[in-house]
Amino acid sequence: MQDITSNPDQYFLTAEYFANPYLFFRAAHEAGIKIFWSMKINAWIVLSYDEVGAGLASPDFNSAQRIEKAVQHFSTQEQANSHLAIDVLENWIVFQDPPNHTRLRKLVNKSFTPRTIAALRPQIEKLVDDLLKETFENPGDSVNFVDRISFMIPSMVICALLGIPLERQHDLRRWSDAIAGLSAAAQASETDIRLANEAVVEAEQYLLGLFDHIRSNPNETLLSKLLTPEGDGDQLSDLELVAMTVQLFFAGFETTEGLMGNLLLALLNHPQSLEELVDDPNLLSGAIEECLRFDSSIIKQSRVASKDVQVGPEFIKAGDYVHFMIAAANWDPKKFEKPDVFDIKRTENDHLTFGHGIHFCIGAPMARLETEILFSRLLPRLKEISILENQIQYPGLLAIRKPKALHVNAPRF
Repeated sequence: MQDITSNPDQYFLTAEYFANPYLFFRAAHEAGIKIFWSMKINAWIVLSYDEVGAGLASPDFNSAQRIEKAVQHFSTQEQANSHLAIDVLENWIVFQDPPNHTRLRKLVNKSFTPRTIAALRPQIEKLVDDLLKETFENPGDSVNFVDRISFMIPSMVICALLGIPLERQHDLRRWSDAIAGLSAAAQASETDIRLANEAVVEAEQYLLGLFDHIRSNPNETLLSKLLTPEGDGDQLSDLELVAMTVQLFFAGFETTEGLMGNLLLALLNHPQSLEELVDDPNLLSGAIEECLRFDSSIIKQSRVASKDVQVGPEFIKAGDYVHFMIAAANWDPKKFEKPDVFDIKRTENDHLTFGHGIHFCIGAPMARLETEILFSRLLPRLKEISILENQIQYPGLLAIRKPKALHVNAPRF
């Protein structure tokens, strides 16, 4: 990437980029590139830690126009074909600004506080213990860690929290993946549009029936609390409820699934760190935080400029679309010493993986807890595990980084 300074866009969103975006981020940092305009997706790409952190928390940028900007390249017909998916996405909390963001976030905050999440530990521990025993019942067998472990754990937990029957978790994954093809892609294709719209139609049909059942049979789950508010509590519309349910499931497993897979890869690819962790399990929390920084499952968050604003050396106009590259910020050498080194003993690790400001990830405590429980069980057996994939494949998504599959040999349990 010798000429990256003059034209960074030529190396952005290529096949090589999606295979390993950190090579691009490192080269950009070495060249002193804080921000550049991408003609490929008609948006500003912000890379430096200070500018990403400041931008995510700044009132000079909004989230409410993000979907409008994300589909600006659609033809009139494509926009018409995707209107159902767009309607749902526009009602996600992450695509709201105050006061509506404040209203929606308040409704779910109590279910995602660190104290509430910590109370779920015994339930999650049993779930993980049972799943590992079942999955690894035949030592030496090839097991897809993504399908059998890193997807299953967070999806089972979020289904239980929401009150969705466990047998529907694969439908919810399919719907979420289809919607991710629209919301997390660099530029959605006609196929992405069709699949997202079909997913929304199917999800809405199922969820509306589920809502009716819960209203008739209230319980202690989050969906029941949202559907049957006490007293004069805020009442969500059916569209808001569908949107929130899909978003909570999407957020409940996407980030954690990626974290679990990325952490397994990081440890197996860094045997010295693995040895240190096995010798001292108290380092597990630090290993999780370092993975969140070193190989983030969340690559970026986006905003739209609400006014003319200066970002680094560039002048951004009101209405411009801006991608704040969290994963690049986490590799900024001006913030992190030797950012390309996976160091589970790193003491200063103010990564931005879960965002910054009012849109800080509500599920961060849950993601950390689930990952800590899983790897505390795997830790004594990690040296028995090896990756069987010849080459790790990643989806070509701008917002998310997680392995599509991770076949491993089953350890003894």
